[in-house]
Amino acid sequence: MLSTTSLIPLRRVLSPIRAASSTSTKHPMTWLDLRGIGLSALERLSLEELLLRHDPLNRCWGIVGCHEPVENRILNASPSTLRNSRQSVNKDDAYGHESCGSNRSCAIILGIGGKMEKLVNIPAAKRDDVFIIRRFSGGGTVVVDHNSLWTTFIGRNDAPMSSSGECIKPFPREIMSWSADLFNPVFRNWNEKIIDQMKQNGTRRSGRQTLVFAGKSCGLSGGVGESLILPPKDAPMSNGKSNHTIPMFQLRENDYVFGERKVGGNAQSIVNTGFLHHTSFLWDYDVSNMKYLNIPEKRPNYRGDRSHDDFLVKLREPYGSFFRKNDFFDQVKVIAGLTYCLEESSLEDVLVIAKEKFGSLQHWYDGSCRTRIESYHD
Repeated sequence: MLSTTSLIPLRRVLSPIRAASSTSTKHPMTWLDLRGIGLSALERLSLEELLLRHDPLNRCWGIVGCHEPVENRILNASPSTLRNSRQSVNKDDAYGHESCGSNRSCAIILGIGGKMEKLVNIPAAKRDDVFIIRRFSGGGTVVVDHNSLWTTFIGRNDAPMSSSGECIKPFPREIMSWSADLFNPVFRNWNEKIIDQMKQNGTRRSGRQTLVFAGKSCGLSGGVGESLILPPKDAPMSNGKSNHTIPMFQLRENDYVFGERKVGGNAQSIVNTGFLHHTSFLWDYDVSNMKYLNIPEKRPNYRGDRSHDDFLVKLREPYGSFFRKNDFFDQVKVIAGLTYCLEESSLEDVLVIAKEKFGSLQHWYDGSCRTRIESYHD
């Protein structure tokens, strides 16, 4: 657990932000990178809600990181349903399953209005003692693990957020469109780098070039050994009208997709002063953990009745041979930096806000925080 005795005063933490807003032509965005510090999914969500509702400077934020599904670093909070929150992980298992029968490799996260009895396969989840969280935002139900790539953006009603300098209207569709415009260059840049790398390696032949990867992806039929068809030499990147199947990131209904497959789950929380939009991108996931989710009654038309495995796509499949999962966060930061003046922050800075407003993050979680641990219904 972090000590709060060494935390510096809030006024010293925030002073650089004020300076940036007066000296930069770009609107400031505070950047919080939570990678590698051991925060749990519960703690991440608690921090996000704190910053959305109680940042004293009402700033815009970009937050990234991967998180522990169950183990908390700061909060003293665990469900009574967990048989043993400290059981050992089976190190021979690629996804970190417990060797004792309890599944600590993942957590189920419900939207604030989600009905657990309809969205969660309760018998399977209860049998494996899976951790369930109800977050403060809307949206559907997701399973997260160590390979879930969390991105969060907090916008304010009076803050220019678009590249044209306009404020984003605090409505779900407008927020989704804005966020898709931010993420699209990330994947476009990756696609271009893949093509450039293949050129440099001398692997391009006349006509089409095929990039092979394992598993299902991009709406292609078949199984292992599917391929991404890259365009011929000197051909421009697709604008959505060509037929080649390099992964093309798109916003479809309320989902981020490659073709017919969903690559990340989204949710928003809209308050009087602005909005929060967060996404869990799927770098990888254990297919067996999808058994904890029911197919929701309300779902996008393009999904139909497809199972989770047939509906979802892992970023690792098309991109894992070229990039690491941490490269995704780095690329998101690069793209965000083209529009915003990014000001670095830290976990300690955020804990100062919790301390000065509520006494500690624990007091915030125990009191007004809407993110909660769910118990199984008997």
